[in-house]
Amino acid sequence: MHFDLAHAAVSAIVIGILVFLLRDKDGNGGTKAGWNWRLFVAVFFVMFLINIVWPFDNV
Repeated sequence: MHFDLAHAAVSAIVIGILVFLLRDKDGNGGTKAGWNWRLFVAVFFVMFLINIVWPFDNV
């Protein structure tokens, strides 16, 4: 169980960092609402790599 929790925590931290780094800014210092393909692809790719390196294990 603690391995699943650690995997979830690392995933959440990585996704949070990606959202912070890749969010779209508007001209007034706020963020734009809407779909962001760059963010989607980045999260998909990084999560794919994390799951290849640190796969789920039932043992």
